[in-house]
Amino acid sequence: MKIKATIFTAALAVSAVSQTALANEFKPGSVRALGMGGSNVASTNNVDASYWNPAAYGFFGKESAVDNNGMADKGFGLELNADVGAYLFGPIAANMTKASALPTTTIGAVGTLTPAGIKDAALLVDGLTSLDPTPGGVNVLAGASLGARVSNYGLGIRSSAEVNASISFDNNNTGLNLFSSFVAAGAPAVPLPVAPQYFTVLQRDQMIGDLQLGANAMTAAQANAVVAAYDASLVGTPTSEQVAMVNALKTLHSAPGDLTKNNTVLSSRGVVISEVGVTYGHSLGDNLSLGTVLKYIQADMIATDVFLLGNNNTNATSFSKTNVETSTGLGIDLGVMYRIPDWQFGLTARNINSPSFEHKASGYVYTLKPQAKVGAAWIPSDTFTIEAGYDITKNTGAVAASESQYWNVGLEWDAFNVVAIRAGAFKNTAQNDIGVVPTLGLGLNLWAARIDLGAAVSSKKVVLEGKSTPVYAMGSLAITIDF
Repeated sequence: MKIKATIFTAALAVSAVSQTALANEFKPGSVRALGMGGSNVASTNNVDASYWNPAAYGFFGKESAVDNNGMADKGFGLELNADVGAYLFGPIAANMTKASALPTTTIGAVGTLTPAGIKDAALLVDGLTSLDPTPGGVNVLAGASLGARVSNYGLGIRSSAEVNASISFDNNNTGLNLFSSFVAAGAPAVPLPVAPQYFTVLQRDQMIGDLQLGANAMTAAQANAVVAAYDASLVGTPTSEQVAMVNALKTLHSAPGDLTKNNTVLSSRGVVISEVGVTYGHSLGDNLSLGTVLKYIQADMIATDVFLLGNNNTNATSFSKTNVETSTGLGIDLGVMYRIPDWQFGLTARNINSPSFEHKASGYVYTLKPQAKVGAAWIPSDTFTIEAGYDITKNTGAVAASESQYWNVGLEWDAFNVVAIRAGAFKNTAQNDIGVVPTLGLGLNLWAARIDLGAAVSSKKVVLEGKSTPVYAMGSLAITIDF
């Protein structure tokens, strides 16, 4: 098995996978929200209110003295939205850097590790032991939605693909069976009373003593046989490397566990969520509105584990359509919106019934856990908005290492009701993987039709394959018809 090539290729494969959101988060994918930093719970004013806050539907078409953002004029609307993005999480960049520095060493069946390769093998064991076992990888997200609204009612189809690829390094099983390897390679099975040819007598005795210590302790005869073979194989090696070669043998002997039982695993957890939702909003006077969405949900899930090292790799699974399982369920969202002159406030609770979907073959369970988000918007005119939002709940991603709880802030200036200029930022307070993510958006009004673009690229970057790469990036496009 070519250890370095196996690990590094897998790490590159992880870095190449793409996705748009965590398994269960308020993703800022809809285009207006993305441009405004993912803050739309309080100021949402179109078809995508079914996602951000269905209570807005209660204000559509309602004449009021506190209509801050022209919602009384909205009787009918259509919207097509698409988004795609990806972000890195965990120690993937640091582990890739370490993995790329590992020596190219081939370790196969017992006996094929020759004494001449022991120095590289020691560096390999050192490198494997230093890798961070925390899952690290990439979330790749892609989504699309098509929705329509008529007065206080909405009907929408939303599909989102979420693929999580992560690699978890086992740094507790990195040891080699030195005695079996050396004896099978030709080391004598009994001690020989011969003087060392390469090492000094003191170094020989030191190594024999080291091999009789620890969890993998050898007998005196076994230790002497290994050191004799090691010494013979190094004849001709510069004596200036003697100390390094002594330390290499000690490193290999004291390495934890057994490399043949290593559980380093490349895992993929993915789901395509397809929803058909019916939205209804009802206003209780000019100031307060309530809304709900009832969703039929179909989940197509993929779960794959590929063991990269040890004996487990003979049982590795690979992707095929047989890995995909489908299950269905119902979801319920609720929203509240309150407004006074120049100000609007919103609260959204999604998936309050916690619909759950299981990939039975692997035991992987994908749960849309209840989540809540609050927002406040200052809207001094129907062309200018500043909003801030915050996730009340901490939301779990496709793997335990991925969590999100965002604060969001953004603004929109709809200049002359022709060009909408948006800017904002968001940050994940649950973990510091992506840093502060600035966002920009642009909308163009063409009478009843509108074209919108949004983008987000993190200020935080990591080095992958020698290139500086943002840890988060997302883009979105929407076409809206609004009456």
